[in-house]
Amino acid sequence: MYSDGLYHISLMGGQARAILVESTGLVQRAKEIHGLSRIATAALGRTLTAAVMMGSMLKGEDESISAQIKGGGPIGTVLAVAHGDCTVKGYVDNPGVDLPRTGKKLPVGAAVGKDGKLTVIKDMHMREPYVGQVNLVSGEIAEDFAMYFTASEQTPSLVSLGVLVSDERVEAAGGLIIQIMPGASEAAIASIEASAGMFMDISGTMREYHLKDSVQQLLLHLEPEILETRTPRYACNCSRDRIERMLITLGAEELQDMIHTQHGAQVDCHFCNKRYEFSEDALKTLLEAATIREGQ
Repeated sequence: MYSDGLYHISLMGGQARAILVESTGLVQRAKEIHGLSRIATAALGRTLTAAVMMGSMLKGEDESISAQIKGGGPIGTVLAVAHGDCTVKGYVDNPGVDLPRTGKKLPVGAAVGKDGKLTVIKDMHMREPYVGQVNLVSGEIAEDFAMYFTASEQTPSLVSLGVLVSDERVEAAGGLIIQIMPGASEAAIASIEASAGMFMDISGTMREYHLKDSVQQLLLHLEPEILETRTPRYACNCSRDRIERMLITLGAEELQDMIHTQHGAQVDCHFCNKRYEFSEDALKTLLEAATIREGQ
């Protein structure tokens, strides 16, 4: 039984803030849905964990954040999409990627690669979404998100992400983001910087202490005050109606081609692997809608 949870925490009387998450269950769910190898579980799990923490910062439950990593490595693209309601989903191009281990740690950086970029898109229902992009630092993901916060949002941040996975299941997963607030004292900043080494084995901490006791274990010396508790989970919001709208946007010519050459269509959701099937008659109905749309 997994007990995922997420805390928003004030540190040192508001001089810094932290988000701490236990994400073992949602990473296990992703592993099951996509049939992920150990390396792919670690890479996608870290990205899902970062995304769900960032999503929890959004004001509206239907607002979203997408984090896409393209590092040029054999895993291909790593994508996670989180919403303000603390749901998250994602996938990797090559879920079965496998590389030889050179030590105790899985070679996530080698699988992801570092010759590329981390792109973050925030959809807050403004006229245009916010897009931030940084070059990858290492492909190890936590350092890359730390660079994103510093360079793209001008918010120096400490980021720790971890997934402990065996062949069968995710043993533990979690994440921590600590951000200095404007006006923080030099003593507060120094205290956080001096503590950085304590936060690096976040998956080991979650396996041993779980979320509630990890607050004291990791942050007691920083005077933590839990402000909010959330429940993160892996969830896909795909539906037949959404897929129909997507097919209509392909245009009348494309739909006409599907009708004549395929006599129907199958559409698979990348995030949950659910398959939607459309008969020839169903496509003809969508073709009528697409034709009306193009004639307006």
